[in-house]
Amino acid sequence: MPKAPEHFERVLPDTCEASMVSCMSYNVAICTPPLPPDDDSAWEVVDSLIEEHGVTPPVFRELHDQLTARYPCICTLSDDRVDEEGVWSDGPLWNDFGHRAAVLGVIYSRVEEVLPFLVRTANDLGLTVFDWGGPSIYRPKMTAAS
Repeated sequence: MPKAPEHFERVLPDTCEASMVSCMSYNVAICTPPLPPDDDSAWEVVDSLIEEHGVTPPVFRELHDQLTARYPCICTLSDDRVDEEGVWSDGPLWNDFGHRAAVLGVIYSRVEEVLPFLVRTANDLGLTVFDWGGPSIYRPKMTAAS
């Protein structure tokens, strides 16, 4: 199972072919179990997980709170602090959390700093991270109790 590397070397686009919005953020999906055990099958279901509707699970509140304790939601930052301290591409960040998946956007200039923390934090909570930029899937470590 892939582990989040300590240092990410990303090649970020100089120009965007799709839209300015997609150019401004690096997106990952964070999903709750269960997921298919093989990566090809997991990639095939990620979009359907993002579209699922229902109650947002408590583990997502825990993830949100841990992420924003270190990297505050841009809605909580004053206008003069957003450019220097903001890492998220939109807010309120809580709006990006759904029933089975959260899709979070990180501004490109902060990906190498934020992504390893995001992956470790999500994995520690038993969540799987789909990184379209890799593309990579970072799954939580299996324990004897799992």
